[in-house]
Amino acid sequence: MCLVGALLHSVLAFLLLANSYGKRGCNYKEILGSYSEVIFVELQSLNLTSSLNTFKERDPCPSEKARRILVSIYGMTQQMRCQRGGKQQSDLEKPVESMELLITRKCSPDYLGKRASCSAVQKIRGKKRKRIRLMKVMKALIICWQKLQIVYMFSK
Repeated sequence: MCLVGALLHSVLAFLLLANSYGKRGCNYKEILGSYSEVIFVELQSLNLTSSLNTFKERDPCPSEKARRILVSIYGMTQQMRCQRGGKQQSDLEKPVESMELLITRKCSPDYLGKRASCSAVQKIRGKKRKRIRLMKVMKALIICWQKLQIVYMFSK
């Protein structure tokens, strides 16, 4: 009887540990609050939020789940980090780095998946091409953040 009780106690402890570990995802409330208070203000100061109506490409984050949208945002920030290549940051790269730092601080690493390898990302040559690509990614990121806010608000 004592062995069964000890075994049951061990199984319950394991399940509680697994349950608490599984819930270590992301703190969406803090992520979205920080985005609205800091990063969105940066984007507005760069006049990037007013030009969203001209975006007519495919949905950059087609999922209707908060986790997948956040992982898409994180993936785009990593792509832009790989494009930078250690050189001096432009004014457009600073909000992207802020987004990546915010997500990595408020989410567990297991929740986001593996970090992208920069060797798989094709480098863009030329300042004008790079700036155009960065603008497209910034617009996609803004759309994804707006979608994340909406999805999170309705999932509560």
